[in-house]
Amino acid sequence: MRYDPPFHKTNGLVPAVAAVAVLAAFPLVVEAAYLRHIMVLALVFAVVAASWDLSLGFGGLLNFAHIALFAVGIYTYAILAKTLGLNPWLAVLAAGPVAMIIAVMIALPVLRLDGVYVILVTLAFSQLVYQIIISQADITGGTSGMVTLPVLSVGGYRFIKDGKIGYYYTALLLLVLACAFLYGVLRSRWGRAIIALRDNKYAAIARGVPEARTRALALAASALFTGLAGGFYASYVRVASPDILGLGTLTLILSILLVGGTATIWGPVAGAFLIVLLSEAVADYGAWRDILIAGLIIAVMIFYPGGLWGLIQEMRELAANTISATRATLHRRKGKAAREALLGTSEKMVQTRHGVVAVADTGGSCPAILMIHGNSACKEAFTHQFTTFSPDHRLIAFDLPGHGVSDNADPEKSYNVSAYADVAEDVLKACGVERPYVLGWSLGGYVALELTARDPGAFRGLAITGTSPLNIVPDDFARGYDASSHLVLAGKQYFTKSEERAYAGAATAPFSDESAFLHRNIGRTDGRTRYYMITKLGVVDWPRQMRMLRDGTIPFAILNGADDPFLDHVYIAGLPYGRIWSGKPHDIANGLHAPFFNKSREFNDAFAGFLTWSRPE
Repeated sequence: MRYDPPFHKTNGLVPAVAAVAVLAAFPLVVEAAYLRHIMVLALVFAVVAASWDLSLGFGGLLNFAHIALFAVGIYTYAILAKTLGLNPWLAVLAAGPVAMIIAVMIALPVLRLDGVYVILVTLAFSQLVYQIIISQADITGGTSGMVTLPVLSVGGYRFIKDGKIGYYYTALLLLVLACAFLYGVLRSRWGRAIIALRDNKYAAIARGVPEARTRALALAASALFTGLAGGFYASYVRVASPDILGLGTLTLILSILLVGGTATIWGPVAGAFLIVLLSEAVADYGAWRDILIAGLIIAVMIFYPGGLWGLIQEMRELAANTISATRATLHRRKGKAAREALLGTSEKMVQTRHGVVAVADTGGSCPAILMIHGNSACKEAFTHQFTTFSPDHRLIAFDLPGHGVSDNADPEKSYNVSAYADVAEDVLKACGVERPYVLGWSLGGYVALELTARDPGAFRGLAITGTSPLNIVPDDFARGYDASSHLVLAGKQYFTKSEERAYAGAATAPFSDESAFLHRNIGRTDGRTRYYMITKLGVVDWPRQMRMLRDGTIPFAILNGADDPFLDHVYIAGLPYGRIWSGKPHDIANGLHAPFFNKSREFNDAFAGFLTWSRPE
């Protein structure tokens, strides 16, 4: 399932509103006409670069005729507003559709081409537009261009007055509308098709994506606001010149796109302000100006291929990681007594191959049970099991790296099922435990499967809850789970507050005084654990785990909630199990994704039955 919330429910809303507010306040604070002029240029070029990103970045079309579409918008305005005397506002609005028509004409010869051939054809088309402009001097002004173009005005107020503040706010509105349009296109079925053709052309075609139509739509959509920006630009500078088709403009817009970051929408917007302001700052350096800009592009491509937007995302990740790590450190000290009260035992820190983790261990010589929690949860989720089973068993639970009060870890190395199984081995070794039972919940269920599959004889038994065994990933992952937006959130790095509440309610337990600590713990979790865990599912030896279950080499139980919103119970029941308690998966009546928490008595009765059944005669 594709989880795609509306923009106002994403983490981008606040930064976007803040950026627009700052830009809106700029001319009220800065009255210098020249600085306003630079900002207007940056806003216009941001529209052009972001629109180009739709076809080049998201579509993978090496379309180098985009500047020609900008020129088409300029000359459309010039001819309609000056030569034909059309209202300037109507001329600006007409520039967009005209550019779209030209974009479709560009699309026709490149529909079946790829790579360098698209570049050659689109460059040739740009030259064709240039030749038409200079050859039709009676209409376009030829090499001299068209000057003193009409300006925009509203009710007699000409936008060139008051430091061109009218043009500034119109340019800002144009950028906001362009970004909203591009965002809407990418969220649509067309947008998904555009990206699918870029990522895997033949797979997309095999699934019914029409290549020719999709490419034409991508070029047409990228041309709409490019043409509008061209018409607006012409009214602002009051000149239409063939020089706009020169290498300088192409280099400038391409620099904005590459430095800002392709396939982002927002990267080219940020890049526009950086490049335009930087370009003006080094304007006095003459030829060195282009050399400096070219050097910046090369440096970005080498050190930050994701562009400025990639750097911003790295800074965001660093900030989020620092906040989550700080929370873990503070909670480790502040809430220790409360955590120990929940589990009825002391908490200690244990060094593992993947960092320091928090461990709760009741101790003693009774048979041990290792409990492994799920995604974005913590060891205290098993509070009801510690209360019930501690008299007759030694209970051990730990916070996975990046969870609870354990340390954050290296995401590439440590945030995956195999690494979590390493941590479980280290915890058992540190506690001096041999042949324990293992209970794994959700993500912890996969960790438990991986742990026991390494050496089934080293464990008394295995129980999983909120987990679907898998044969092959990702194929069986889609079969083992009912798709829902909450399930997709399991792999999302950053949560909004509404997503955090929704995921906590579905994946842990509905909010109550008793479950509040589980909801709070999601905010502490290092979001990279979710993202990396999902992306690295394919590196686990899933067939080995299923062979263990099929061959019955370990006593095994499946204790799922009957009302688990994620699991496909029919798929789970249809898998072969060689030695499963009760002869089949056992569903807890009215149990949710964490039945051991929301239906603890019924779960504990079932788990106790498994423990009794799995004991040797």
